[in-house]
Amino acid sequence: ACTVSVDDPQETTTTLQPVADVSTTQQDEVPILPDDGSDPPCLQGDRPFSSAGVISAFGGAGGDAAQISGIRTGLHVACERIVVDLLTSDGAPAGSLGLVGVDYNETVGVVRIKLPPAVTRTAIADIRFDGELADRAFVVETLAGALALDIHVVPGAAVALRAFEVASPSRIVVDLRPDPDSDTTVGAAFAPDVVVVAPPQDAGGVPLVVAGYARTKSPLIELRIHENREADPFAIESAVIAQSAESWGEIEGTCHAPPRGSADLHVGPDQAGLWMRVDNGPLQILGGEDA
Repeated sequence: ACTVSVDDPQETTTTLQPVADVSTTQQDEVPILPDDGSDPPCLQGDRPFSSAGVISAFGGAGGDAAQISGIRTGLHVACERIVVDLLTSDGAPAGSLGLVGVDYNETVGVVRIKLPPAVTRTAIADIRFDGELADRAFVVETLAGALALDIHVVPGAAVALRAFEVASPSRIVVDLRPDPDSDTTVGAAFAPDVVVVAPPQDAGGVPLVVAGYARTKSPLIELRIHENREADPFAIESAVIAQSAESWGEIEGTCHAPPRGSADLHVGPDQAGLWMRVDNGPLQILGGEDA
């Protein structure tokens, strides 16, 4: 076992702004290097770092954590630390946490923290970070009715990470460090009211499954595929949005017969939302009895 202090005086707290305002000017942060030559807090201890797939699981069968009260970041020369603060339903600092699972989609660069069912509220919906590894984060109401926290890595970065719980009070900690042996991330597609996590830009498939989250007044969102942005849509499908007044709502929709090859995908209500390029593979020419 090892002891890690998430309140190390070398760690800084950053005031973060809603991601919807993409023009927001961020505060400058000066990376910190310990004066005594030791590793920064986000590298200390013997907990291993991973660069893909399931990262960790922690917490217990019980737990009094019921809401997210804030998200803090500590920027250091060789790593970055993100701390998720939790409260009980009565507003006191949480003493324990239910079961949590953390995984990492290294292609898009999304760390998903699956929160326990008891965590049902959040004081923050989305934030921007000032570091070189973590870009932004979203609290998401999933279609299953649970809360999740998605941390997006800066597009083009290659990272390894670890995640764990610390006690007194209970908090979730995510440490990120550069990893030259990992592939660089593609990044999600962002608009003020819609985020598309899958498919990545210039990727796709048949059927074309679109996943992400949105903050709109409508309970439905449209997926429209165009040969190009000036052409009429080739296909239109609807996706349900998980409804939440405090967080983003998860969306998932499927275009069962998208056009083969490259096309433009629009995700959003009416003219709002975002455009992205998808590629659904080459047209297949069949012979014999399958022709």
